[in-house]
Amino acid sequence: MTDQRLTIISCDCHAGPERMADFRPFLEPRYRDDFDAYCAAIDAFEAARASGLTGGGAPSGAGDEGLWDSGVRIRDLDKDGIAAEVIFAQGSIPFGAYPAVGGTAKLDFAASAEQVAAGCRAYNRWLAELCANDPTRHLGIARVPLPDVDAAVAEVEFATEAGLRGGVLLPPITSHQTMPYFNDPVYEPFWAACAAHGMVLNMHGGANLNYGEGIESFALTLSEVDWFSHRGLSHLIFSGVFERHPGLHLAMTEQRTHWVHQMLDDFDSIYEHADRFNFKQHLPKSPREYFFENCFIGASFLSKPECDARDEVGNRCFMWGSDYPHMEGTWPYTGEALRYTFGADVPSGELQAMLSGNAARCYGIDVGELQAIADTIGPTEAEIREPIDVLPGEAEEGRPFRSWAFRRHGAWH
Repeated sequence: MTDQRLTIISCDCHAGPERMADFRPFLEPRYRDDFDAYCAAIDAFEAARASGLTGGGAPSGAGDEGLWDSGVRIRDLDKDGIAAEVIFAQGSIPFGAYPAVGGTAKLDFAASAEQVAAGCRAYNRWLAELCANDPTRHLGIARVPLPDVDAAVAEVEFATEAGLRGGVLLPPITSHQTMPYFNDPVYEPFWAACAAHGMVLNMHGGANLNYGEGIESFALTLSEVDWFSHRGLSHLIFSGVFERHPGLHLAMTEQRTHWVHQMLDDFDSIYEHADRFNFKQHLPKSPREYFFENCFIGASFLSKPECDARDEVGNRCFMWGSDYPHMEGTWPYTGEALRYTFGADVPSGELQAMLSGNAARCYGIDVGELQAIADTIGPTEAEIREPIDVLPGEAEEGRPFRSWAFRRHGAWH
């Protein structure tokens, strides 16, 4: 154990403007009238439901200014000891499904393919402007208009030129009626473009499920959201995407970690059984091998039970994330979360891998470029090893705190 400050990369942070209407200047002029109609539809939807959502489609409250204010954002990252971050969208983007959170009714607005592509471009322009304030520390993830493959390839090229270093977000596939499954050959030009430009594929938890207005809706969403969020993993592995593009990386973020070990066992068993049809001639390596070579788990608000069960999968593939600034994330209790999750038992090398090394491999980050920042703001290993007995929100005087970082039992509590 040393007093050297550790480099921390958060694999899961969020950003978006204060209001949906703030995207307007980033849209091409010919789409602005349509966008005004879209914003008016959101306003009417919110007025009827009084849900408390922002125009971006996710809860917002005091302290959320870092979503759009770069100065506030850097201040919060510094307080958390985070040297660099990977940035996902906050809520809905122009012409997108609204609200972006699952388990609730949705706005009835059918966007055209052209509008969807324009919305992705507007969001990517907005995000590139935010990231340009400190490109070493901000790695933005681009939105792409799949299943329009040609438009998505064009967006990969635009995002690369715009400096969005976090890769692209893959939409969850909840039905074949919404878009072809990822094993469909139609996507091959898109996979090739991402590989050629070094753009990581990202799958973020959410899936935008809706089971009506009943009290069971939220529970049903939680029971299925993780599987839908990484459903495409099997498509990519078994259809040979990683065999054809060995340098392509996939990050699956904010989906907890409890499913990973059993899934790999199941995939390997399927692989062996499928060889009765000479499947290994199609796929020469086992699913586990492709997973270890190409895949990473964005372990947002990693809990102590998840960390304790990590074994080789976690040491090689887990990437810690704060989920800034969401209430279920670690901010503003990141120091306490790190102490609770890692404590005294995680070896130094494994600690460094999960806090920065694995993310650096996934996203092609030069950790050396972050060292000067980490030397100023990062926690020491000794600070992370300091025991913590009472977690935020557990003390009688503590304020209510809904972070999933302090789960003591299962995937959700």
